[in-house]
Amino acid sequence: MRKALLWFVFCTTALSAKLNTSDYLMDGITEAFTSSQNLTLLGTAAVSIFALRNYDDDIQRYSQKHGLMSNTLSHQLDLYGGRWAYPALLGLAMLKSGTRDEKMDRLLFSSSAIGVTMMTTIVIKKATGRLRPNGENRRSFPSGHTSGSFAVAAVVDELYGEKAGAPAFLIAGLVGVHRIHDNEHWLTDVIAGAALGTIVGRGFAAAYRTANNDDSSRLVPERHSRPIMVRLVIPIH
Repeated sequence: MRKALLWFVFCTTALSAKLNTSDYLMDGITEAFTSSQNLTLLGTAAVSIFALRNYDDDIQRYSQKHGLMSNTLSHQLDLYGGRWAYPALLGLAMLKSGTRDEKMDRLLFSSSAIGVTMMTTIVIKKATGRLRPNGENRRSFPSGHTSGSFAVAAVVDELYGEKAGAPAFLIAGLVGVHRIHDNEHWLTDVIAGAALGTIVGRGFAAAYRTANNDDSSRLVPERHSRPIMVRLVIPIH
């Protein structure tokens, strides 16, 4: 299978020199990995991975023999999960009505959720070193396309509600199926990616709500503050 490499610029925008992004990032990460809802999801995913790990080979063989979707659909989902979902999300965050500060809040929320998801995915990939089903490399666990797509869905759900969030989660699930269909990942890689993206997205959603409910800790600065440029580039596969 062809090697996919995404260099995504999450955020190139004016923020304030007064902005303490470290506190916001820490709040999002803390919420992601300590909230009871997310811990329940993590536990469920862990049990599922343990229970289904012995079926990875069977599902891989079935998917390669019979296919799980059309190759055309699989290609479109590859483009979505590996490329277009992320700039589209940032664009939507800026296009939604609101003040300049509100748009900057949404941009920081979106880029932070995706960035932390991708960085966590890369760290776990390097730590586990699991061989892909196609034997291409040892970056199989978890699925980056899947984790990123589920993080996008969690952000969309927070910003636009379940009417937009539900279809976004459905598409994210299809991205996971596509990764199995394309022989890039095992089933358990996809389960792990889905759980990771969801909990990080939900964690930053909680931090976003908290920050915006507290006028004394707005995410973005006052207009007169000196701006800095923030640029984050992360490769995933």
